[in-house]
Formats: sequence, C-alpha cells, structure tokens
Amino acid sequence: MTVVDETSARTEGPGSEGAAGTARPALQAEGISKRYGPVQALAPTHLEVQRGEIHALVGENGSGKSTFVAIVSGVVAADTGSVLVAGQGLARSRPAASQAAGVLTVFQDGSLLPDLTVAQNLYTGTPRARRPRFAAIDTWAAALLSRYELSIDSRTLVSSLPAGDRQLLEIVRAVAAEPELLLLDEATSALDSDGVDRVLGLVRDAAAHGTAVLFVTHRLSEVFRVAHRVSVLRDGVLRATVPARDVDAKALVELMAGAKVAMEFPDRRPLDPAAPVVLEARGLRGPGLGPVDLQLHAGQIVGIAGAGGNGQPELLRALAKIGSPAGSVRLENAQLRGYRSAVDRGAILLSSDRRAESLFQALSIRENVVASTLPKISSLGIVRPRRERDYVAERITHFGVRLASPAQLPSELSGGNQQKVALSRVLATEPKVVLIDEPTQGVDVRSRLDIYRLLRDIADSGSCVVIVSSDASELAGFCDRVVVLSRGRVIAELPGLDASEDKIVHAFAVELVTTDDESTPTTTAPQTADAADPAPARARVRRRPRLGGDLLRLLALVVIIVAVSAYARSESSTFLTSLSIYNVLLLALPLIVVAAAQYCVLLVGGIDVSIGSVMSLAVVLVSFWASSSSTGLAIAGALAAALVGGVLVGLVNAWLIERRGLSPVIATIATLGLAAGVALVLRPTPAGTVSASLSDYLTDRLGFLPAPLIVIVVLLVAGDVALRRTGLGLRVRAVGLNGQFAYRLGTNTVLVRSSAYVVCAVLAALAGVLLAAQVGVGDPSTGTGYTLLAIAAPVLGGASLLGGRGSLIGTAFGAVLLVLAQSLVPVLGISDATSFLFTGGLTLLGLLVYSELWRGRRARSA
Repeated sequence: MTVVDETSARTEGPGSEGAAGTARPALQAEGISKRYGPVQALAPTHLEVQRGEIHALVGENGSGKSTFVAIVSGVVAADTGSVLVAGQGLARSRPAASQAAGVLTVFQDGSLLPDLTVAQNLYTGTPRARRPRFAAIDTWAAALLSRYELSIDSRTLVSSLPAGDRQLLEIVRAVAAEPELLLLDEATSALDSDGVDRVLGLVRDAAAHGTAVLFVTHRLSEVFRVAHRVSVLRDGVLRATVPARDVDAKALVELMAGAKVAMEFPDRRPLDPAAPVVLEARGLRGPGLGPVDLQLHAGQIVGIAGAGGNGQPELLRALAKIGSPAGSVRLENAQLRGYRSAVDRGAILLSSDRRAESLFQALSIRENVVASTLPKISSLGIVRPRRERDYVAERITHFGVRLASPAQLPSELSGGNQQKVALSRVLATEPKVVLIDEPTQGVDVRSRLDIYRLLRDIADSGSCVVIVSSDASELAGFCDRVVVLSRGRVIAELPGLDASEDKIVHAFAVELVTTDDESTPTTTAPQTADAADPAPARARVRRRPRLGGDLLRLLALVVIIVAVSAYARSESSTFLTSLSIYNVLLLALPLIVVAAAQYCVLLVGGIDVSIGSVMSLAVVLVSFWASSSSTGLAIAGALAAALVGGVLVGLVNAWLIERRGLSPVIATIATLGLAAGVALVLRPTPAGTVSASLSDYLTDRLGFLPAPLIVIVVLLVAGDVALRRTGLGLRVRAVGLNGQFAYRLGTNTVLVRSSAYVVCAVLAALAGVLLAAQVGVGDPSTGTGYTLLAIAAPVLGGASLLGGRGSLIGTAFGAVLLVLAQSLVPVLGISDATSFLFTGGLTLLGLLVYSELWRGRRARSA
C-alpha cells in the first residue's frame, strides 16, 4: 500500500487514474477547521480535488467528513482557513455563495421538500442560471426525468416517493446542473444495488464531463468502483490520501480506525425447525402491501429484501400494527390491536427516519437514551440524577457513541452516532421482537460490525430481529432468513446460510421483469389498478390529489358560510338583505387584512402576537393626524405615520427573532407591550375624532360590497398567484416547509423571514387604519381583540403553525366566517357567553368538515 501525505497528493491529478487533469484544482481547501465547544470536529485540513476527479472521503462516524462537506457547501462557517472553487475564494460562508461558485451538494439527510411536487423540488434546487421559466417547470422537469430515465411523474408529491427514489431524484438534480464541484455526502445510503449502480454511473459521467466529485461514503465497495483517490479522516484529522488502486478495504478500515479491525459478520447457526413462533401475521394488507403471511421465530434474524418501493418498510410498519393495516398480527398468541399494544407486549419499531420518528430532536442525547427506561433510573416516579448519569454513561460507552456531551442535541451528531443513540434507546427495552428499517444506514464499517454483534446478541437471547436493508450483501451475510418482496407480496424466502447478494437481487429482479413483460398481472402481483402498469415497480408512485388541500378547505368554508347564513335568514328576514351583507363584510375588513398579515408570518414558520397592539397604535396615530379638521395632506401624513409605525415594529421583531435568536412568541410579546405602551402614552383614554372624509372613503359602498373589499380581494388573489405561480413564491413557501433545507438550497432564509415580519406589521397597521375609519375615535385598546382572531382565521383557511401551507383567499374566508359568527349574536338573541361557544363551535366545525373531506379524498387517491 502506498500512502502519500497531502502535500504530495496535491500534485497528483486524476490523469494517472484515467480522468482528465488540469493545472487549476476544482476545490482547494486550505487549512479549514471547525470546533464545537470542547470538541475539535475538524482540525486544520488541506485538500484538493481536480477537475474530472472522483475523490472519496472516508472515515468513521464523527471523524469530520460531514463537517468538511458543510464548510465547503457554505452551510457552516470555518473557524480558520479558506475554500477556493476553480481558483476563486468563497467570500461568504453561505450555500448561495457556494452554489454561485459552482458547488452543489447532496446532503446525508437530504434536502427535498415532501410537500412540494417533483418538478417544484427540481426547480428549487437548481441554480438560478439553469432554471426554466416557472410556468414551464412541469415540462422542463418531465424532460429532465426522461433524460435520466427516472419514471416519475413530475407532478407527483415527493412525500409519496419511496426513499430510494427521493435519493435518486436529489442526485439527478445535482448532476443535471453540471456543477464545477459535486459533493455527495452518503448519497447512496438508502439505495438498493440497482440504485447504487445508477448513481455510480451518473458520477462517472459527471466526472467524464469535467465535474470534480467529492464522494463521502461508508460503503467501501463503492469507493473502489469509482474513486481515483481516497482521503481518510480520523478524529477530525486528515490522516492520508492514497490512490484507490493502491489500497484494499482492510487497509482502508485500519486507516480509518487507527487499529486492526476484524471485518467479519457474527457467526450464524442453521435454522432450528423447532424454534417457537414469536410473532405471526396473516393476511396483512395496506397501501402498497399484501396480502402477506409471515411467521417470525425466536432466536432468528429475518431480512426483508426487494427493489426500492416494493413494500418493505410498509411490511415492517404493518407488523408493528402502525397505520391500521388489515389482517391479524399475533405476538405470543396475543392479538395486537395497534402499536401501543405491540409495544406493551414487546414488539418495537426503529424507523429509518431519524429526524422525524427515531429520535426526539428537541431533547438532548441524555434524554433520548433514558426515554424508554425511566423506571430503571427512578424511585417513586422521580428520576435519580446519579442513576441517570451512570446509566447514560454506560449506554454511550456500550454503543460507542462519539459526542462532546450528553447534553448535545441529536442534530449535533453525525448520522451514524444518531443511529447508535436510537438503537440504544430501542434495545434498552429488551423487546421480544425488534423491527428495524435500515439499521446501518449512514454508519461506518466498524460501527456496522458492532451493530451486527448487538443484534445477534439480542437474537441469541431469544428475541426475533427483523431488518429491512437496501444492502443485499448485508442481508446475505447477517440474516438467518431472507424474505424477498415484490409489489408488496412475498415472492421468495432464502435460508441465510444459502443466501448471497446475487441470489437475493436475482429473486426480485426476475420477478419484476417477468411481471412487467406480461400483459396481465401475475399471481405474485397485487390485484390493483396499477398492477398492469408497464413502468418499473420503483416508479409506481401516487400522484397528488386533483383537489388540493387549500381548495378543499375553501369549499368547506363556503359551504359552512352559506349554511349558517341560510339558517340566520330563516330566523330573521332582515339578515341576508343587501345592507346586512354590507355590514358583515365591512366589519370583516380589518380582520381580513390583519389575518392576511398573520398569514405572512405563519407561511414562513413564525407567529406574531403583536399585531393587535400595532392595530391599536395605528388607530391612535390616525386620530392625531387625521382628525375631523384635517386636510388631505394631513390625512396622507396620518396614513404614512401608521405605516411607518408598522415598519418599525416589524423591523424590531425581525431583529429580535432572526439576529438575536429569540422565540417568535417571546419577541412579539415584547413588541406587543411596546406598541401597546406607546398607544397608551399617546392616548391614555379614548379621544380624538377620526376624519369623516377618511371614514367615508374607507367605508364606501358598491351595492352590497364595501369598496375597499374589492381592492383587498384583488390584492389577495394576486398574492396567492404570486405564491403559487412564481419562483419567488415557491422559495418563500419552501422556507416555511423546511427552513434548513431551503437555506441549503441557496435561499436567503433570514431575509425571507425578516421581510415577512415587516410585511405583517405593515399590514397590521393598514388594518388599524381601516378599523379607525369604523370606530371613529382614538381608542388605545380597540385592536386587542383581533390578536387571537387573526391567528384563527388563517388556520381556518388552511395555514399551519408549522409553516408553508394555506392561502390568502382561504384566510379571508376564515375571517368572514368568524365575523359572521359574531354577527349572529343580535340576530339570534343569544348571550355573550353563548356567542363565544357558538363562535368556537363554528370554528371547530369548519376544521372538522375540511378534515373529513381531505381524509376521504386521500383514501380514494391511495
């Protein structure tokens, strides 16, 4: 083996390895380093990657690989050093600057947005210079998918794609942009052998066209298939760079570990025909699954194999009775009714989605480790700190978790170390049946072997372990039985000792070809409408519903508004007259505008509780400058003063939240107090008369409609069109759906969220002006009652407190519904207490009607 230091490695271009060299490296990392508290995640590192070179970066979990990628991609700022791309230094540590220089990154945990379509995700992650016109993104995306032979509908929601297809889609998005430098951080971790072959082919093609590729992976077989050179990180230090042809897997692992490592699977025994059945499933069915009959025996490790998207994760979840699958599951002769009963009887699932399901992201590592075993470290229901401390230390040591402190959050650890924490929590419950999806995804070689030994020990103790893995060699070398799925059904079962990677892949590959070549479904294919679809099983995805959630909610609100209005008309003949409709809509005007203001911040994942006080401040300011004797110029000055006040409040909110890192609720409570205090200082009691000409103008009537309402509705429709039919609108929604991913994709998330808070406060001030025209007096508390209503209206209209959803028009209809409910108090002659109950009940009814409509639509689409 020839090991060269980094100084000599720089002079060796890919030319000697079969790729075209160049005098100017695509990547020059000069002394970059990063420290997190007491942990040196990456020591000063020098690394070069030539144009056309495929350069592998390997190391154990926590060795600094992802930190290096994060610095080069601009996601993390280096403490020292510099990054040059094609000879040009990156002026700022931002993904947008990195992408502008020609760097595209496929991150370990992905950056696709599940609630957007395939086309929208392709557009969002493509550099600005290579994007099509937004109106043509479906056509552009379809052509791109066809070019790379991905049989996926461009209009499909990404959430409906299998994990392997999502990873392929992300890689294709990056490769298609023909970057100067392509960073692949564990980009094949969720792919089966066919997917890996496709990705490695894409990598070779990209390098052949001059792209430099930095390939981070734990699958060493992939390194030797494509890499020209390999760099090894250990404990944050670059230990060596070697030509790939001069090193073997064993030597590479020893370089990564700093010690000799036994690279063997744990021993297996022949299957015991007398082993008792621990879990038995009969007739299991669900979306993309079934029917499946399966028996799991004590002491066995059972592998679930198949091409991506053929029901493997679905089977695992059905065995845990998650998602209400049809069929029966019995654990030691006890019928399982749901996941709660499965856990109580000793069956537990570990999902491959660490972020959403396997770990509590908001809790520390310490809290995650003890979450499943609190009785062990408690006395009389109280956690004993010393027991907890000792237990956590023992589990961290036992599972080899590398971390600075148990107080860290899961997101601060590498993917492999997160997986170890998740495993420690699950296995601590001593389950009878362990169901694990991708147990070694993103885990280094030595840690994989540790996980294999841990799971073998669990099986040897009498439990049953079931794993889904996209790595057929892992299943062949580790499992006692391998069950092969195709199109949601079991098509083969192989004894582990007789299984091989080729046999496993051959089993499902032949089935797919046979089924796809026949004009009618085979006996092994599910009898569904898409069973005869000639497209590969991997591409079988559900298209988005014809009626989107926003439209369904809008229809539900309209139905309720009409029904309530009809009932009120039956009780009072004056209710649906032209004048009464005008009065209801006039009262709704301020709420519509302030609810639209709240929607702006809800859309980007924030919230603003200061808007009611901003309205009150605007009312007070208008009462000073737009009094009954004011001229037109003075009235204009009053409007300007109100809007300037809104701008100032919005800027303070943005600064507190985005620059100082305060919680949106805490920050806006502070500005609520400031705005309310200023209003009270200016008007301790209601006083001042608002100009009659301003009131007349803002309450003008066109038939049964207030004239300002027409303008407002036009603006709201235009806003919705901009949010859904322009690239800017798509990026704004992306910030709300997942701010971290949007930032990775080059969106200036701080600017977007800051702008949302400013727009929100300005619209709240405008709502205050409309309110002033109606109340006619400078009341410093008149906007207070709008704070909660301004949150309820967008939520009724489809907005989410998590961001990224809803519509402005839906918000307006939600506001009308709330005002309509309040207007019925005098019509129906009910008390104030009853009116609160009535308004709350009507709001709940709106949410429930929409929920049922959407659930039914999704069920029909499944």
